[in-house]
Amino acid sequence: MNLKQINIKQGQKILDLLDKKEQKKYFCAKVDGIVKSLNYIFKENGKHNIEFLDLKNQEACKIYEASLRYLATLAIKMALSEKTDVRYYYYVSRSIYGKLISKNQINFSRAIIEKIKNKMDEFISEDIKFTRVKFTKKEALDIYKKQQNLDKIQVLKYRKENYVHLYKTVCPGISEPYYDYLYAELVPSAGYLKDYEMYPYGPGFILSTPRSDFNGKIPDFVDETKFAEALSSNSKFAEQNCIDTAVGINNFLKKNEDVGLISISESRINRQLVEVTNEIINSPKEIKLICIAGPSSSGKTSFANRLMYELMSLGKKTMRISIDNFYIPKDKMKPGTDIESLEAIDVELFNETLLKMIFGYETSLPTYDFKTNLRKFGPTFTTDGDQIIIIEGIHALNSNLTSSIPEYSKYKIYISPQPQVNIDNHTPLSMSNLRLLRRIARDSRTRGTAAKETINMWSNVRNGEFLYIYPTQENADYVFDSFYFYEPCALRNVVLPLLDEISSDDKEYTLASELKQVVKYFLPMDDKFVPCNSLMREFIGGTCFKDAK
Repeated sequence: MNLKQINIKQGQKILDLLDKKEQKKYFCAKVDGIVKSLNYIFKENGKHNIEFLDLKNQEACKIYEASLRYLATLAIKMALSEKTDVRYYYYVSRSIYGKLISKNQINFSRAIIEKIKNKMDEFISEDIKFTRVKFTKKEALDIYKKQQNLDKIQVLKYRKENYVHLYKTVCPGISEPYYDYLYAELVPSAGYLKDYEMYPYGPGFILSTPRSDFNGKIPDFVDETKFAEALSSNSKFAEQNCIDTAVGINNFLKKNEDVGLISISESRINRQLVEVTNEIINSPKEIKLICIAGPSSSGKTSFANRLMYELMSLGKKTMRISIDNFYIPKDKMKPGTDIESLEAIDVELFNETLLKMIFGYETSLPTYDFKTNLRKFGPTFTTDGDQIIIIEGIHALNSNLTSSIPEYSKYKIYISPQPQVNIDNHTPLSMSNLRLLRRIARDSRTRGTAAKETINMWSNVRNGEFLYIYPTQENADYVFDSFYFYEPCALRNVVLPLLDEISSDDKEYTLASELKQVVKYFLPMDDKFVPCNSLMREFIGGTCFKDAK
């Protein structure tokens, strides 16, 4: 990272501050802590702190990924047909999955992929420009009609502003400029996008891009079967009910009212709950321990409660214990220990407690006070040795946490919202942004935390997920999708006022604007029909589970 204090003249571009040899090493910059595109033009003279960001930075990687989707779409239209369109999804191994949206379905063979890649590489070699242009809403509609972008025309109806920013590209072989908008800033030109991988996958293709958690490199693609099955199920359900886009969800909401969208979403979650419960009950293994893990704001706590009562309704003696209560007291923790790591947990005490409960010995559960960083023990009790114990937390799927319990006695569940919903064909709904919206709503209500503060700490939360959660997700016996198709509508009116409190001078403004751009395309809804035991109540309020607040 290069942090410099630079005297700026009005009208200068960030890109012009870099030597030509260095220009394509960086993909965006922080100006006084706020992320800006390299094409940002300064509006007045002044001295600014400028940090140029490479692909070791998450924001730079997001811009790179959006730019690559833009380039790939253009190349597909050139290589196949200008009338061909593609839809993108966030997929396993944090890659992008693309498939064609056309009357004549084309399966992506290696020959077709090579044809598209050749076109992409040609554009990269020619360094064709991506120019951001401001249009009136009517002008944008005319452009989309000419390009036959029906999906973008429909979305534009929900945009309140009378202007639109589109990216424009002029390249050989196209008589008219190509326009697109991906709800993100792009790099200045195709020459920045030399690092990517693209290959056939099913009827579509995988597009892999550099990631900040891999030091700006492209990681090997891992075909995470269980996760892929959950994504496929979500996508199929969405397409069958025509709720796979923001416009589709809005249309369903208008046609069936709030209760209709809530009902089908809750029914889908309930079916998963019954399915996972039956798997546990009918398992040939003697399940003693259920381990639940997932990234922040996945609904772990409410899900653990729902699962516990579901098992109890079938006559299974079940109880929950919290991993958080087994933190090592601060005065006994090794200096420099990462509080998010397994080393911060008293693993020995945790295993000792589990064994005593499983075999019916007398034990006592600790309670950890995060204000004093001290631990105290409750009254002793004895189980009858026939308990199923549920644990949930970021390390729950890590076998080192529960090393004294045989693997055949464990059932592992990975939970996270896995939306397969798009704003339009070229812009899928980000899974991490959705979880951040959930967390902003919950933190504001339960902790009085401003959206600015929640966004500020989000990168640290994400870093912990990459280190401690995602590497263990394929250990799961079941992947539970906690996404509700009504949730962007339910969250809309909760989070927009909170995000509006963040000013353009705040470093959190860029991400706040991105979040606002997402939810404003969904119609608001009344959440009065959302059941009190819904996982969504953990975020919008009104849950009947005390520990989920």
